[in-house]
Amino acid sequence: MRGMPPIRDAIWDDLPSVAAINTAAAPGVSVLTLNELEDLWHRATVFWVAGGANEAAAYLIGFADSVQYDGEEFGWFRARETGFFHIDQVAVAVWARRAGLGRALYAHAARAARERALTRLTCGVNLRPPNPESLRFHAAVGFREVGRLETREGCLVSLQETLLDGAA
Repeated sequence: MRGMPPIRDAIWDDLPSVAAINTAAAPGVSVLTLNELEDLWHRATVFWVAGGANEAAAYLIGFADSVQYDGEEFGWFRARETGFFHIDQVAVAVWARRAGLGRALYAHAARAARERALTRLTCGVNLRPPNPESLRFHAAVGFREVGRLETREGCLVSLQETLLDGAA
């Protein structure tokens, strides 16, 4: 892969590529059907892809704290705090890993949160099934565990957050 692909809003034609990335990233992320991805594409605060017009290399789906969304991890944070931007899913295609796309998407999410006057990024990382690579990544970009959640799917999730610049 040459250079960093642009990060842009996903379009409907991106959904099959996103579905392929999503499936390949399991069990690190929950597998989503095309219908579920389309629903998230309509409802998410942001649904971005990194990549050109013909192929996504990575994606990020995120929700501002004020959005109506029934995700379990999002609900856990919403019951406890305000001022957050929740990264619901992020995944990078196998062929594009280790190129900085995850960091670039998270930096993009931090900018989007700041533009909305939100003070923290939140996410969930699977502990069961284990996802040590994601845990290392999140620690490296400043996230810390603030709780744990047993999900309806039977996963144990580390709920994590990082404060954005200037947040107390």
